[in-house]
Amino acid sequence: MSKWYQHFCAVVLCTSGLVSGIHANELSTTQAADSAIDVRQHQRDLFLDAEEALKRRQLDEYARLNQALKDYPLQPYLEADYIRLLATPEDDDRVLEFLSQHHLSPLGWQVRSVWLDKLMDGHHYEQFLRDYEHPGSTRHQCFSIYAQLATGSGDTKPVLRRVNDIWLTGESLPKDCDPVLEAWTNAGMRTTDMVWQRIALAAEGGKHTLIPYLQKMLPTPMHYLSEHYHRVRRNPSSLNELKYLTGDYPELETQIVAYGLGRLIWRDPDIALKLIDNLPAHINFSADQYLKLRQTFAVALSVKGHEQAGRWLARIDATEHTDVTLHWQLAEWLRQGAWTQIMGLVPRLPDTQRESEQWQYWFARSLEALGFVPVSKQVFERVAQQRSYYGFLAAAKLKQPLTLSRNGLELPAEQVNRVRQLPGVQRAYELRALDRNLAARREWNALLEHLPPNDQRALAVIASEWGWHDQAIYTLGLLGEYDAIAQRFPTAYMEEHQEFSNAANIDVNWALAVSRRESAFRNDARSHAGAYGLMQLLPSTANLVERRDVSVHELFNPSYNIRLGTRYLADLQRRLGNNWILATAAYNAGIYRVYDWLPAQPMEADRWIELIPYVETRNYVKNVLAYQQIYRSLRENELQPELFGELVPMQISGSQLKP
Repeated sequence: MSKWYQHFCAVVLCTSGLVSGIHANELSTTQAADSAIDVRQHQRDLFLDAEEALKRRQLDEYARLNQALKDYPLQPYLEADYIRLLATPEDDDRVLEFLSQHHLSPLGWQVRSVWLDKLMDGHHYEQFLRDYEHPGSTRHQCFSIYAQLATGSGDTKPVLRRVNDIWLTGESLPKDCDPVLEAWTNAGMRTTDMVWQRIALAAEGGKHTLIPYLQKMLPTPMHYLSEHYHRVRRNPSSLNELKYLTGDYPELETQIVAYGLGRLIWRDPDIALKLIDNLPAHINFSADQYLKLRQTFAVALSVKGHEQAGRWLARIDATEHTDVTLHWQLAEWLRQGAWTQIMGLVPRLPDTQRESEQWQYWFARSLEALGFVPVSKQVFERVAQQRSYYGFLAAAKLKQPLTLSRNGLELPAEQVNRVRQLPGVQRAYELRALDRNLAARREWNALLEHLPPNDQRALAVIASEWGWHDQAIYTLGLLGEYDAIAQRFPTAYMEEHQEFSNAANIDVNWALAVSRRESAFRNDARSHAGAYGLMQLLPSTANLVERRDVSVHELFNPSYNIRLGTRYLADLQRRLGNNWILATAAYNAGIYRVYDWLPAQPMEADRWIELIPYVETRNYVKNVLAYQQIYRSLRENELQPELFGELVPMQISGSQLKP
């Protein structure tokens, strides 16, 4: 029996009763495989017919098809659709049986949510309280409190205290919460402090249009505070209007000022710097407020390259640094070439930060720059043991082979086959076959949430076998299985990457690295920024490359997406002096931002990368370079860090380029 058929049999045929009475060993491999494919495809067709019958309320036809599909993995989706569309509170037993059978599946919470809505509409309090699971949606939380009040007796205060957590949000609450909010208010639990906390949540990132509504619940003398909070939220420069800081409520005024300064430093740093030194005497920041302000000012000024950045970074003690402020302290010193300061700070850092690859690498670089070469080599040697951007940099500095395992994750076949037969795995397989990728991912995520770690590892192996690379990569990362290189760095869509990289005259390993970083080879990926497909192209970028309007549907085609993505990489590289590091940064942040970031005087490439203002782009460049090196090592058996060997002596300078 072929390996392909063994895999197919385990996934589809051997785990169902579809072909009971038929034994695979009684047929030839080809006949059995063809038979299994025909049976399963027929079931998929019946499943789609059953869905359509239910939508059309053709219930007899639906029942017939549903019965014929009783052994099909996606049959529960038909039952779920029936409950959502047609179930009434009188179908109690049917719904409870479904919820019991699928309480660990995404179908469970989806059906439960709709079922609770039905019980709410009919005011079936006892049934609702029986079937409600905390936390649920906000409206379900509110109705559970309402149902407890309606059916309970005695002291209602413990029940009403649950409203506190619902109240504390910067967003609007659903109308379903109005009755319990009224009861909570009448019980004297809506204090002035609770109102102020919600105003602060609405002002600081929530729905600021709530503030006038909430202001009516404050005592009249406090109205000026909420008005000023609202004013500062809309325009932090309003802090300059010191007439609104009357001193009547100094702590609350200080809260508003601290929030406003944290925004103003990003919008207009010069005004913020002037204002913080000229505040009224009654504005006294707490230790926590002032620490947060110092950290925010230091980061904002550093990102903007402001001349006061160093002054504010110096106000942060070594023990007060966050990872973000610490990075910008490093960047400031790298910009200045202040190697002595870097070397002096590292021993004073907390253990976690001091031992990080980033700080160990720059500690070694500072030792090297200051002439302590033998000691620097010892530190570089420790860093070079890591499979990472900094590890590869250190190996390149030492001109030594990379530390890179080629192992894949291997598990006993019995374990993998057992997990493969789980209903959730079967459903995910079928959902993918029907191109219902979102539902398939929900099934997979539910499995990851509830299965023990060993079975989660089996899921990663199965996903890799299916070519479901993004889920394999995600699962292995979740489990910390970073040594499973074969599954974490697959050569997905290799033929397309090779063909179009050759046509664009770029390194195919670079293209693979970009696809790996952009989407983990997920062809239907879409970002919040509106980028689509394997290499995450914006429609505007695709239109520019193709010189015509490109549809989103086209960008979901892997081959077409790779063709455009590789052409775009080649174009960026050409426009940036054939420097692939700059082109990588431009692919993420845009070419004109990269032009702005180029230094006037030549600077080492590793220093320039550390100075990229956008943390997303900075990490993106580091990841793509590391992935590119890994792909070169895996595909070309290259253990010398040749790619990073090019980076180490490289100089970056704006004078080399012209937009």
